Amino acid sequence: MNITSYVTSERESALLVGDYNVYRAQATRRIHSLRKRLGQTTPKGRKYIPKAPVTADDIQRDHEFVNLLLMSAERAWAAAMAMKKAQSTENTQRRMPGSTKRQIYSRLSKAIQYAEHLQKCLQYKVLSCVSDTDNLEAAAYLASMRGALHFEKARWEPCIREYSVARVIYATLGSASRLDLFKDLLSNTVDPSIRYAAYQLRYSRTKAVSDIAIEGFPQGKSELLGQIKGLNPDALLTSEEAEAKGQKASYDTPSTINWRGRTVKIEDATIAQAIESANRKERELAKLHANGQSDVRELTAAYDDVINARQEAVDATKTAIEELMSEGVDTSDTRVQSLQLTRTAVNYAVIELMVGRNRNLCGQHDGAAFERTFSKRSRKPRKDGTNRVLREESTSVQVAKLRERVALYDSILQSIDAVGDLLGVAGDLSFMEELSSKRAYFRALKCLTIGRRYAILGELRNALALYARSLELTNSVLSTQSIEETEASDGLSKLDVKSKDLQRFHGLIEGTVSQYRALVELKDLMDQQKASAKDIYVPPLVERLGEYPAEDIDLMKLVNFPPKLQPIPVKPLFFDLAWNYIDYPGRGTSGVNVAPAAPETAAEVKKEPAKKGWFGFGR
Repeated sequence: MNITSYVTSERESALLVGDYNVYRAQATRRIHSLRKRLGQTTPKGRKYIPKAPVTADDIQRDHEFVNLLLMSAERAWAAAMAMKKAQSTENTQRRMPGSTKRQIYSRLSKAIQYAEHLQKCLQYKVLSCVSDTDNLEAAAYLASMRGALHFEKARWEPCIREYSVARVIYATLGSASRLDLFKDLLSNTVDPSIRYAAYQLRYSRTKAVSDIAIEGFPQGKSELLGQIKGLNPDALLTSEEAEAKGQKASYDTPSTINWRGRTVKIEDATIAQAIESANRKERELAKLHANGQSDVRELTAAYDDVINARQEAVDATKTAIEELMSEGVDTSDTRVQSLQLTRTAVNYAVIELMVGRNRNLCGQHDGAAFERTFSKRSRKPRKDGTNRVLREESTSVQVAKLRERVALYDSILQSIDAVGDLLGVAGDLSFMEELSSKRAYFRALKCLTIGRRYAILGELRNALALYARSLELTNSVLSTQSIEETEASDGLSKLDVKSKDLQRFHGLIEGTVSQYRALVELKDLMDQQKASAKDIYVPPLVERLGEYPAEDIDLMKLVNFPPKLQPIPVKPLFFDLAWNYIDYPGRGTSGVNVAPAAPETAAEVKKEPAKKGWFGFGR
C-alpha cells in the first residue's frame, strides 16, 4: 500500500511550492476527488448526510480507502502546523495564546483518530491484501502523530516513547528496503524531536538517538515486536550490544572515526548523524560515478551535495568543541582530544572532496590531455546541398578554456595548502612529504596548461620554459616516491594520486619537451636564414629589366609576391607649373639663336593660351 511513500510525496509536492495552508487545501481537494471516485459524495439537491466510516471490507474492495483516511489525517495535521507557524513567537513576537494551543491540540487529536482507525482496519485478519510492512508503516505513522501531540503539550517522556516506536520501525524498514525515504524521515523529523525531548529530560548528550529510541521502545507491544523482529532480528540491539555481537546496527550510524591510523569513538550523536548522512550521499555519488553515463555538470552537482553534507559534520564538531570549552573543560581532556581528531578528519574529508570536484572539472587524466575542439556544425546545409566543414575553435576560445583550467589548479593548490593548516597535520612528517609531492604534481599540471596557452599564441620559447619546469617537478615527485599506491574503494576522484597517472603524465611531458625543443631550434634556424638574406639583397627580375642577364635567370625571383607597397617614379608637379613661366623653343621667344622678328601690333599678336589646372588638365 506504500503508506509512507504516499504521505511523503503528498507533503513534498505541496511544501515545495507553498506552506502548510497550501498543503491543507491540497489535502481537501484530494479528499473530494477520492470520495467522488469511491461514490461517497452527497448528490446535488439533497440534504447533507454524514459519511459512513471506512471499514476493513472497504479497504479489501479498494485500496484508495486507505488514501482517504491518510488524507483526512494529513489535512488535520496541516491545519495544526499552519496555526503553529502563524502564531509562533518568531512571527508575532509574543507568546502563543492558549486558545490557539487548544486548537492545535484538537487538530492533532483529530489526525490521531484517523490514524488509529486506519491501523484498526489494517489489523483485521480477513484482509489478505495487507502485509506486515503495511501494518508497521501504519503503526509508525500513528506513533509519529501521537509523538507530535505530546511534543506540543511538552510531555517529554510520552513523546520519547511514541517517537521511539516510529524510529525503530522506520530504521527497520530502511535497513530492509535500502530506501532513502525512511532515512530522510529519521533525519528530518523523528531524530530531532527525540534529541530535543532527551535534552529536556537531561539525558547525556553523548548518548546516541538510536540507543535512546531502543531504550524508550515499549516492550508490552508483543505483536509489533514480532513484526519488527521478523524483518530484522537485531533491530532492538543497542550500539554496544551490536558491536559486542560483531554486527552493525540497523541504523548504520557510525560509532568510530579513523584518521591516519588512529581511531576514536564518536560520542556526540549529532556528529554521528551528520557523518552518516554524508556517507549516504557519498555512496550515491559513487554510484553515479560508476555509471559512467553522467555528464560533468551532474557529477559536479553531486559533489557539491556531498561537500555540503560533510560541512554539516564540520559545523557539528565545532559546536561540540565550543560547548565543552564553555563548560571549562581542559584541552587535555580525552573528550576534547577526541573531538579535535574528529574535527581534523571531517575537515580533511571536505578538502579532498573539493579537490576531487575540481579534478573532475579539469577533464580526463586531471586535464593532462587537452584536445582542440571544433565549433558546432550548423544544422543548415549549404545552398548547394553539401555539409558545412567543421572549423577549429578560435584562439581566444581555446585560451579562455585554458585560463579556466589554470584557475581550477590554483583552487586545488589552495586546498592542499589548507590541509597543512589542520590541527595535528604539521607534526606528521610523512604526511607532509606526501602532501608536498601531490602539490608538485598539480603544479606540474598547471605549468603544462600555461605552456599550452603560450604555444597557441605562438610564443614557443616561453612554452618550452614552462614545459621544462613541469618536467622538473614531475621528476622530483618520481624521485621521492612519496605518492601512496592506495586507491579509493569507491573509485571517486579525491586527493589521492595514482602511480599510473603519474607515469602517464611523465611520459606525456617528456615527449612535449622534446617536441618543443625541436620547434624552438627550427625557429632559430629560420630566423638566422632570414637575417642573412636581408644582408645580401638581390632585387627581382622585374626591377632589373634594364640589365642584360649575364647568368641564368632565377625563375624564383621574377616578382615580389605578395606585392608590397613601394614608391614609383611619377611626373613632378613642378613641370606643369613651370610651363606657364618659361619660354620654350618654337614659341617665338628669344630663347634660341634666331634673328629677332619685326615688332607686331598687339592686335596681330596671337598669344598661345597658358596651361590651366593641375597636371595640365582643363586646357
